[in-house]
Amino acid sequence: MKNIILTVLICGAFSINAQVNTNIRIYHMLGTQLFQMNSPAQNNLAQDYKITRLQYYMTKFSIVHDGGQITLVSDDTVALISATDGIFSSIELGSLNISNVEAVKFHIGVYSPLNNGDPSLFPSSHPLAPKSPSMHWGWASGYKFLVYEGTGGVNFSQVFQLHGLGNNNYFETTVSAVGEMVNGNLIIALDADYTRGVEGINVSNGIIAHGVDGADLTAIENFRDYVFMQSSQSLSASIEDQSIHSQWGIIPNPSKDGVISISMNNELAIDEILVSNLLGEEITRVNSENVNKLKIDMVSSGTYIVQLLKNTEVVSTKRVIIL
Repeated sequence: MKNIILTVLICGAFSINAQVNTNIRIYHMLGTQLFQMNSPAQNNLAQDYKITRLQYYMTKFSIVHDGGQITLVSDDTVALISATDGIFSSIELGSLNISNVEAVKFHIGVYSPLNNGDPSLFPSSHPLAPKSPSMHWGWASGYKFLVYEGTGGVNFSQVFQLHGLGNNNYFETTVSAVGEMVNGNLIIALDADYTRGVEGINVSNGIIAHGVDGADLTAIENFRDYVFMQSSQSLSASIEDQSIHSQWGIIPNPSKDGVISISMNNELAIDEILVSNLLGEEITRVNSENVNKLKIDMVSSGTYIVQLLKNTEVVSTKRVIIL
């Protein structure tokens, strides 16, 4: 037993001191569903809307790891995230001395004085170079930290625009997270639930807010406080596997009475549905072979993880909220 313990300690020390290529992976979500442009969504005011454009900057990254250590990432790491990048956006942080990830820190926006610099000085491939449509507001105000546009109201006839900016609105957020080794890279995966970006914002009346102190500021604060969370996605799953997400759904979500219905394409031929809490504790397990719709009664309020299993392997994961 002593030899085994000694071996583990040596391996742990080696891991901490080893450089590993590190990436943040942002999964684009609408609630528990993978993001799709112009797909109906709903905010916490029960207002239906569709997103037509969603982009934002992420800068000043740091990683909390191995018992509270903080490793700063180069300030040169600037990411322009677009919800249309695909299933996820990947941000390369470089080679870092990290073993066990505990959290990730970053800012939404561009830091001063870079925020008030000249976009034309950057090569065209750089995130801060001129873009079309533009992500730059002007010399005095700098870059648009967040662009969130869509349609709401009756028959989605009302256009809304939220463009948040301003050096005073350059906020840091901290998100609990873990890292997973995938093909030799350390991946820190986050889910970005964009429905939470418009919490408390009336998207049904055609609001236009370009600035620093209105609904545009609320949107930036929502991204700071609510949008990002530790991902429930299977990092080792292929892009083809991710397409399974579009073949099943959970309604209603959130659920007010604790009853959820799960529908799926018959061709999935799933063996089981596993429901767990955020601690990974199993709540219920349902045999679902050749069943295309079933109901599950949930007792307690909270956020739960619903997973589809085939041959004991998880093939798809979604979240459900019980109010």
